[in-house]
Amino acid sequence: MKKFYIFMAVAIVLTVLAVLFVPGADNFVEVIFQRYLGRAAT
Repeated sequence: MKKFYIFMAVAIVLTVLAVLFVPGADNFVEVIFQRYLGRAAT
């Protein structure tokens, strides 16, 4: 279970770095979250 938390922390950090430094990555991340949350809400 500890590996899962480490993996999630690394994934979040990589996502933040990508949004900060890669142009257009924020739109991509937003679309992914919208799809995921849209599915979870229904």
